[in-house]
Amino acid sequence: MRRRDVMAGLGSAAVWPAAGWAQTKGQRRLAILLVYGEAHPDTPLIVETLRASLHRAGWDWGQNLAVDLQYGDGDTEKMRRQTDAMLARKPDIVLAQGIVGANVLQQATKVTPVVFMMLQDPVGAGFVTSLSHPGGNLTGFTNFDFTFVGKWLQLLKELSPNVVRALALINPDYPARLAGYTAELARIGPEIGIEARIAGIHDMAEIDTAVTAFAKESQGGLLVLPDAVTGVYGPQIIALASTHRLPAVYAYEAQVRLGGLAAYTTSIVQDVQRAAGYIDRILRGASASDLPVQAAERFLTVINLTTASALGLTIAPALMAKVDELID
Repeated sequence: MRRRDVMAGLGSAAVWPAAGWAQTKGQRRLAILLVYGEAHPDTPLIVETLRASLHRAGWDWGQNLAVDLQYGDGDTEKMRRQTDAMLARKPDIVLAQGIVGANVLQQATKVTPVVFMMLQDPVGAGFVTSLSHPGGNLTGFTNFDFTFVGKWLQLLKELSPNVVRALALINPDYPARLAGYTAELARIGPEIGIEARIAGIHDMAEIDTAVTAFAKESQGGLLVLPDAVTGVYGPQIIALASTHRLPAVYAYEAQVRLGGLAAYTTSIVQDVQRAAGYIDRILRGASASDLPVQAAERFLTVINLTTASALGLTIAPALMAKVDELID
């Protein structure tokens, strides 16, 4: 199922309220903690894909499954408060998006099963003991590992062969993740002919400062790494890249649809469908500790032709042959 198929079928489908779930006898309880806000372009895709996937498994929202859906807006403290409120309503299971969602849930409960999705390095981050045997109340699905830095740098170089410098944007507050990306940038960058470094950012002011300073020298490009901060401020990062005429590679397709140059990314539809499968299994009695953490299986190269043209870039035939979707 492709994004456009889901969105075409979504129409005016409801996005369920963040508070006030009603429960009737016999219902099971699912809590959902999204790091994105309601306005994020991926939010309706995630919500409707999850609803439809659980329906196919026999779980109907508002009927035999009470759903408590919270939007975090990339705000860690807000997500802590939402988590406390969700757990007070005693859900049978929680779905957590990203490292922020998994982190606040891990700190809040050692009992309630948690399925995470769209995060990296769950072993290094301390969420699970091992990928094959998670060992606690958390399990789920990763989308990228640190070696994807090579894919993103290579895509940047193919799009703009003159690039010799790259600035990677990410929230630095998760040490294992930061160290993983830093090490891969140092290892892969020289092989591709790019001097790459990380800018730790927490908000738009820090993003603006880092990108503006970087853009003062020529032959540079951006890597917008997968993170709540880069997701929430995606439109502003895209605008900055355009202002400074910086080619930029993103981790998610939605950012390319908003005007970003390109992404090498996962299928969010497939990521959510697989998470729904684990939710179903746990609701039917499986233990999170026995369900192995799994990696994404499908990856896509997406390029925005309008942005490429605005930057004066020509897509080489070899790259064009690898592209899964072109956005005009």
